[in-house]
Amino acid sequence: MQRTLWILLGWSTEYGAATTVVAVLGIDQGDDGGIDRHIEWVPREYQRCLTWRERIASTPVDELPAHIEIWEHSLTAPAARVDLVPSAPDLGAAVQYQLDDLLGHTG
Repeated sequence: MQRTLWILLGWSTEYGAATTVVAVLGIDQGDDGGIDRHIEWVPREYQRCLTWRERIASTPVDELPAHIEIWEHSLTAPAARVDLVPSAPDLGAAVQYQLDDLLGHTG
């Protein structure tokens, strides 16, 4: 199985660039071709994450890996691949650990 985590960024009017973390997306691609996804949204960033909510909602799960690699290069709402995926019992936990790390939570 291949696991990838992505930090989803939204536009910041303050900085004039896509610098605001709006979510963490995790994708598991199984050896059998099956794909699973899990997403955790950053609280209180609803407006800045609208583009991502629309993208995720309108993309079939099996097409998500191909689309995320295209969106990685978006100027207004890019995705940043996480190089070091945290060790976790499942995809949901890995995504939550990454989000907690971004938000500075300790536990």
